[in-house]
Amino acid sequence: MSSFTVAKPEEAFLGQHDFTAVSFWIISIAMIASTVFFYAEAGTMNSHWKTSLHVGGLVTLVAAVHYMYMREYWVSVHQSPIVYRYIDWSITVPLQMIEFNLILKAAQAPIGPAGFWKLLIGTVAMLAFGYAGETKTINPWLGFGLGMAGWGFILFEIFAGESASASGSSSVYVQQSFNNMRLIVSLGWAIYPAGYFFGTLTTSASSEALNVIYNIADFVNKIAFVLACWACAKSESLGHEPWEKFEKVCESLSPSPKVEAARKLISNYQRCVTDATSQSPISQHGLTRVSLANAEYVEQAMREVARQLLGLPSAEKPANAESAQVRQTLAAYYEQRTQATDQQCPGRAADMSQEAAAAFVAAVKAVAK
Repeated sequence: MSSFTVAKPEEAFLGQHDFTAVSFWIISIAMIASTVFFYAEAGTMNSHWKTSLHVGGLVTLVAAVHYMYMREYWVSVHQSPIVYRYIDWSITVPLQMIEFNLILKAAQAPIGPAGFWKLLIGTVAMLAFGYAGETKTINPWLGFGLGMAGWGFILFEIFAGESASASGSSSVYVQQSFNNMRLIVSLGWAIYPAGYFFGTLTTSASSEALNVIYNIADFVNKIAFVLACWACAKSESLGHEPWEKFEKVCESLSPSPKVEAARKLISNYQRCVTDATSQSPISQHGLTRVSLANAEYVEQAMREVARQLLGLPSAEKPANAESAQVRQTLAAYYEQRTQATDQQCPGRAADMSQEAAAAFVAAVKAVAK
């Protein structure tokens, strides 16, 4: 891949004391390894997570290719590869912003096209002004200020804007992924303006130190960013396996109120968990719900309810007093929340037949004992 010539062959390779070049090498290989991992893992995820993992793999793949060129550039001329780095960021950063929209869309959260375009506009502004300032096309301080404004706009959108609001009505796994990703965008991305300040505005940082800082930042903000998405996708996919088994059991049973209730629960268990832990419900605000921190206990209880309805043996007893309390709260909640007729909540269709609703509430109470 090298395209330059040197007087001494050893000058074309990494020097043992050139730690900046070594960091370029490590990051490029790490990006390649991450790409292979994300694409391999995508095949094991629930369908609505696959696209997110594929896009995440694109982020690390594009970065890997650019880091190979940046590594060669540094070894050959020992200068900061500003153009290569901003070309990389101009592709990978928008892809990362797409990730926020993808996980919300896949979870059927109420997010419109504007949510994506807002993040994209903030990204373009941040990168364009940052590049213009760093290359001295415009006043570096002006570029720094306008670039920071673009980053601030992104932070507003994911912490207080439409995207933030939409995440609140998604599953606990999507919320966890969203929170982890925006934490990286806020804390991890802070390394970039710090590098710009010390390397461009004050020149107190050497080009060696500046590039090592940027390389470490890319390692965290690209690989860790996608890993945050992967970890939550993996947790949800593993948690979905028992429900797939329940669905197969349903297929072998004759129709009955319990089977009807079980089918309804199996097809909507994620919404049940989200609704029972929602801190900003759309309706029935007076009902006592479970803390979002105990969402795992809620899902465990729902699996036990499914077993109760299908006549399967219990497999998940309360792990502690807090878990037992969650089940009692759920029993009281679903006794009031479950809608058996259209008249119970005007404008909202019944959840299931009256017989199935009675069977479901009885199963929740049985699990709470």
